Amino acid sequence: MSVDVGTELVQAYLQANGYFTVVDYPLVELGGARPARSVTDVDLLAVRFPRQAPPENKGRAGRSVRGPVVSSPDSLLGCPMDRTDMIVAEVKRGLARPNPASRNPKVLGAALSRFGCCSSEDSETVVQDLLQKGTAMGSHGHAIRMVLFASHGDRAPSGWHLVYLADVFLFLEKLLLRHREQWQSADFHDPALSWLSLIHKCRLSLKLRDANLSRSASQP
Repeated sequence: MSVDVGTELVQAYLQANGYFTVVDYPLVELGGARPARSVTDVDLLAVRFPRQAPPENKGRAGRSVRGPVVSSPDSLLGCPMDRTDMIVAEVKRGLARPNPASRNPKVLGAALSRFGCCSSEDSETVVQDLLQKGTAMGSHGHAIRMVLFASHGDRAPSGWHLVYLADVFLFLEKLLLRHREQWQSADFHDPALSWLSLIHKCRLSLKLRDANLSRSASQP
């Protein structure tokens, strides 16, 4: 099953900000006389640990090894810096309006307990806080937040954190430009980063071609 392009973009953005991600997390209904069936899936779950090492390690002869992760997360994410941050994300390529399933207590409780951030006994209290405030505190002291990524709309449900897809795109584009030399040498398997990297390589190739044509035309 292919992943939605908007979700791919958000996943690349979160990974660049130091999050480990899972997309289209499946939830299955069990028990009773009916056979097991797929109920829904959560667009994206992500976790970031607070004490991350700098994205650079010195190798032999002073050469450094870098990963595509920023030193500090994007301020638009509202990431808490002093604790583990877990995001339950909804990605909408249109209006900032989440699906009803993302506000279903059973869906949220199952996702949180299956992901291992809280026990099934604690999930009910955590889910109540999430639905009422958009944020909650896990039993181990980590933050759990509802985040909506959308193309447009002036507000998200009460307590939800809203990030626009245009800002996600701009962040990744600036990141590629800032580390152009480094990233041009990388072989990306992430679809969103691969497309962005290819676009930048094509732009650079066109600029070089235009410059060569201009020089040729100016020569007698």
